[in-house]
Amino acid sequence: MRSIFGNVLRRNARERCERALPYDRSKAKCAAFLGMPCDEMPESDANGRFLMDRRLGMETGDSGKKIYVGIDLDGDVAMVSFSYENGEPETVSPFTGSEIFSIPMAVCLKRDEGGWAYGEEARRIAKAGLGHCEERLFERACRGEQVQMGTKLYALSDLLAMFLKKMVTLAGRLGPKISLSQLVITTRTLDAGVIEMLREVAGAMQLTGAQVHFIDYKQSFFYYGSAQAKNGAFHDMGLFEYHARKLQFWCLESGKRSRPQLLSIREERYGFEAQQADELFAQIIPQALGKQIVTMIYLVGDGFESGWMKESLKLLCQGRRVFLGKNLFSKGACYAAKCYDSKKTPEYVYIGEHEMKSNVSLKVYERGNLSFYTLVTAGVPWFEPHKGCEVILDDLTTIDFWIQRPDSREARIEAVELAALPKREKRTSRIAIDVKPCSDHEVKLTLTDVGLGELVPGSGKKWEYELLL
Repeated sequence: MRSIFGNVLRRNARERCERALPYDRSKAKCAAFLGMPCDEMPESDANGRFLMDRRLGMETGDSGKKIYVGIDLDGDVAMVSFSYENGEPETVSPFTGSEIFSIPMAVCLKRDEGGWAYGEEARRIAKAGLGHCEERLFERACRGEQVQMGTKLYALSDLLAMFLKKMVTLAGRLGPKISLSQLVITTRTLDAGVIEMLREVAGAMQLTGAQVHFIDYKQSFFYYGSAQAKNGAFHDMGLFEYHARKLQFWCLESGKRSRPQLLSIREERYGFEAQQADELFAQIIPQALGKQIVTMIYLVGDGFESGWMKESLKLLCQGRRVFLGKNLFSKGACYAAKCYDSKKTPEYVYIGEHEMKSNVSLKVYERGNLSFYTLVTAGVPWFEPHKGCEVILDDLTTIDFWIQRPDSREARIEAVELAALPKREKRTSRIAIDVKPCSDHEVKLTLTDVGLGELVPGSGKKWEYELLL
């Protein structure tokens, strides 16, 4: 399997170097990968950056080649991965032929030209005294900050929207007609305030709610890990993250057999001293893995980059494939973008902190066949849009909602009484059902009597009910 990071860690440094994946830096290779004539590739500047040709803009909609984009926002940097419909995710570097994927979250208003610069270029222009640069856009947007730039007052969320729009363009910079299908933004943590701010940013980017989604790092790990399963066979995998002098371990593991397969993440946190890192990590590895069969391990975070792993690396590589790098979360977000666009029933479901814990369904007749119509899908984040529906009642004044966990054969039925529903003939009462999750375990239902048009006018009466999952 190809490393997501470029280099697969082997049992010693020499083998790691010898087996490192080649990284072709040529313009011709990039052109061949993207299916473009070499002479249509953008030129690069003295620093190896592709010059952004105005004709290489991105569109949204159904025209052109579909692209899926995942963006990781972490601290003061962003990473961008993209994929086409039938391809694997690739991570964008702002420098030609480089494996430096981190892009500073910075925008700069140029003094003389009045235009904008982004990322490392924004820092460079500001350092030369040629513009006003603002950095750490994400965390400052979360705090609701504003800043004066030139003659205008900007909300940091608007500057973040400008930056992200540029990053999406960066992902599609080499294709003249690219249609953004789905954008997934991943962050270390999500809460109501972050979600609200990111929705405002998406609106400023002129993206619809169906085009943009938000996930946390655990969900990114799930989407990346489940994408590695071959022929429907999932094997437990682990992730060590060494970040800001903190070490944590996540194990993506399968539960009992179900359809779809339910995956969960076990989390462990450890105290860690950099002075004895190799010795301590060698002690932590057996504690984290125990007797569990884990076939792949991913190492992410700045802390693993200084080359201190020696004995711990030998231990880690015993019977396991080990990968080192930083772009797992942006690639996981990219896999998530493809899943959001897919109409196939997922093979795997992850239920974490933000995901709905149970399915909520109606038992209905559709085209003469008895079936279940799902209103809420377990594993979908509660803040994602959920579909409602309209039903025609047979000869009832109650509606049964079936609540079932994805790993259980048992279902609980909640009956909602439509008190004071006008009496009508059989199959002449039409009820609109609106579904709004309030959290990962609570759903607010609003039922409205809408009638059958002029033939049987609706009363407009509403019933509200809260389902606890």
